[in-house]
This record gives sequence, C-alpha cells and structure tokens, in this order.
Amino acid sequence: MNADLATVSRNRLAETITGGLSLTAKMPCPSWGISATRCKLGSILAQTPGSTCSACYALKGRYRFAAVQRKLEERYRGLFDPRWTPAMVHLVRWYCDRYFRWFDSGDLQGENHLRNIVTIAEHTPDVRHWLPSREAAVVRTVEDERGAFPPNLTVRLSGPMIDGKAPRWPTTSVVSTGGAEGYRCPSRAQGNACGACRACWDQEVRQVVYTLH
Repeated sequence: MNADLATVSRNRLAETITGGLSLTAKMPCPSWGISATRCKLGSILAQTPGSTCSACYALKGRYRFAAVQRKLEERYRGLFDPRWTPAMVHLVRWYCDRYFRWFDSGDLQGENHLRNIVTIAEHTPDVRHWLPSREAAVVRTVEDERGAFPPNLTVRLSGPMIDGKAPRWPTTSVVSTGGAEGYRCPSRAQGNACGACRACWDQEVRQVVYTLH
C-alpha cells in the first residue's frame, strides 16, 4: 500500500484515477459516487411505483447535466483501475477532516467494490465513513467473510419501499410519509443540509428516518 500511495499522490494521479471527490455545501464532508443509472438493484426499483428509488434525486435536476454525467461515468470507469483503492485512501487522507460519505449518487457495484471500501476505511481510521446501500446481499456476503466491518465504517442499509420496512441489519434507513420509528433526519428544517447532525455516521443510531418530500 505505501508504494502505491507514493505513486498515486504525484501529479494529481489519484484524482485522475478516481474522478475525484464531490464537495457540496449541503454535506459536511467530501463524498464520492457514480451515476445512479449504474445502480444494480436501484435501477430495478426506479421502475417500481412506491419504491424509494422511483423518484431518485440522483436521476433528476443537476444530475441530468451532461457534464455531471460525464464526471460520474469517469468515476465508474476508475473502479477498474487496480490503483483505485490506494488512490481513494490518498484522497480521503488529504481532503477529509473527520467524515466521509460514500455514494451521494449510485451504489455498490459488487462484493469486490465493498471489499475495497473496507480496505480504504481500514487505512483511514481517523475518518468516519458512512455508506448507504440497497445492496443487502452484497453487504451480508462481505460481512459474513469478515465477521465485522471496521468500527469507523457505518454501512446503513436502506429500505426499498416508501413506508416499508428496513432490511434486517444493525444500522438502517427508511423513507417515510410520517409514521416510521427512528431518528428523524432534520435536514428539511435546515435548508436540506446536515448542519451539525451526524446521525447517519453514528452506529448508535439504529434507524434514520427520511421524510418523503
């Protein structure tokens, strides 16, 4: 890893490999993602009325701009570069203070993708990683292999249906029209931004509830 880190840190090679990180005003930290059109389960759910993906924010608005889609596709292609993992370690170490979010758009592409993210978390122990995903089978397979994820990586499985149940998993999230139990995301009351809230990264918060809007 150290030799690879020395290589990818030169001449902005890490950004070239990974497509770089996203820095948005609404998030309290950098993030990384790919096009939502690359979601495996999500692409199916997007065609399912009443699913949490049927009105996906990452398929609307600025995400439809050609320049944004080119950048997201660039990040997707970077996954096939064997230097992607050390490149992401470098970027997280360089740009992140305490927090990092995976998949502001898109989702896990398979078990190897999650294994690489686990490696990144292990090599950035001072950063708390939040990974939301609907790929429950992928998450459970990798978790079964390992026994546990790193303590600084919160994998939060998302409920597939609006007002539906969350997957069986220690940390989850659901989209609700009003009645779900759990920690209710405060973003709607604060300009659709996290503000001081860090519940999604907190493994003590078992379920985060996002209000449908």
